[in-house]
Amino acid sequence: MRKISIIFFIFLLFNITITASADQPRILRQGFYTTKDLNLSPDALHTIQNTSPTEYVSVVLFDSNEIVQEFIRLVPKSEKYALPPIQIGYEIIIIGDGEITIS
Repeated sequence: MRKISIIFFIFLLFNITITASADQPRILRQGFYTTKDLNLSPDALHTIQNTSPTEYVSVVLFDSNEIVQEFIRLVPKSEKYALPPIQIGYEIIIIGDGEITIS
């Protein structure tokens, strides 16, 4: 019985650690990303922010049919901007030398 309790406790700790790390903001640079690459939850609300001190960044969000859903140009040190709900198969293109954070 003691072994089962220890195994259950370890399993529980492992699951809590994974859940906590999945909610961490992601820092991205110029490039092409898919929702699968970023492990974004479908239908959840996500925010995007330019964290660069001097660089402008443009972000383009495409749906699975390659139709532009959102085009944003973020100023340096921008406020958080709410993205529309992202579905499976969406793609994000980041243009510019800055860094953005998606959370």
